[in-house]
Amino acid sequence: MMLLQMLTAVVVLMLTMAGWLSVQQLYRNFEKNNPECGPFREDGGNSACKCCASRHICQTQ
Repeated sequence: MMLLQMLTAVVVLMLTMAGWLSVQQLYRNFEKNNPECGPFREDGGNSACKCCASRHICQTQ
């Protein structure tokens, strides 16, 4: 029973990781098809700039 729980946890974690990578790829594809929204920002990037939400072009400093 303990082995089954451990294997289930590993599978759930792997599926979660694969899902997150899929979401990142979808975002990259969206950015490539919508360049007016500004550059792709990886995790930990500057999240203060929300070009698509505010419908303006960000000014680089």
